[in-house]
Amino acid sequence: MSWYEKRNVILADEMGLGKTIQTTAFLNHLYCFEPAKGPFLVIAPLSTLEHWKRTVNEWTNLNGVLYYDINGAEGRSTCRAYEWFHTDISTKGEVIHNNQVYKFHVLITSYEVFL
Repeated sequence: MSWYEKRNVILADEMGLGKTIQTTAFLNHLYCFEPAKGPFLVIAPLSTLEHWKRTVNEWTNLNGVLYYDINGAEGRSTCRAYEWFHTDISTKGEVIHNNQVYKFHVLITSYEVFL
């Protein structure tokens, strides 16, 4: 098993050390230069989710999706319906969800939603 087939976990607890940009740069490196195309999962405190999404979208070409909604399960199911998979409409008008190709590169969620 090569290094990219293993799951990588980054754990940090101090604030203000540049973890967000370092992690974003690391995920961008994996996507662009290594054979690891994702999708990647970022679990962060609720108060920092928007910052993570903004950093991923502004500093990289990766598509970051925020998987959290104040509406709870209903909002998350809407996110899964519209933001997770590409839709193939080239087959005589039928809509087919391709469960092999994700629309996003980085899924950003909170501890509570993950649990």
